[in-house]
Amino acid sequence: MDFPEKVLLIDDDDEEHFIFKAALNECCKSTILIYEKSAQSALARMANGEPGAVPDLIILDWRMPLLSGKEVLTRIRKLPDYSRVPIVIFSGVFDPAHLEEAKDLGATFFLQKPFDLKELYRKMELLFSLDWRNTASSGRQL
Repeated sequence: MDFPEKVLLIDDDDEEHFIFKAALNECCKSTILIYEKSAQSALARMANGEPGAVPDLIILDWRMPLLSGKEVLTRIRKLPDYSRVPIVIFSGVFDPAHLEEAKDLGATFFLQKPFDLKELYRKMELLFSLDWRNTASSGRQL
């Protein structure tokens, strides 16, 4: 499998960070997980444009305080270095209208929040078995 070297997780829930870290440690120990608890800090990090700071994949919570996942996705896609980075929208509940909207804004994959670590691990394995770098295949639900 082709694992990303760096994954950026943007999620306001520390528990989700712990679960993703554990899942990535199971499936791809060499992947570095960068965690941003707020959309504002994540966008500031991206706007700084530090060399080598662009992750291979972004996992973005759709429901966050202050800035919604929709707003964050829109802003990320406007950043030249991030326009083609695959973005996985991560949410507990997906309304079909939200799925279509996120797809139109450039979301690559949709991942419904699982209830346990094993389920997330399986979904991460599925994601990394796909052509996850190909943003042209946007909108696939996992």
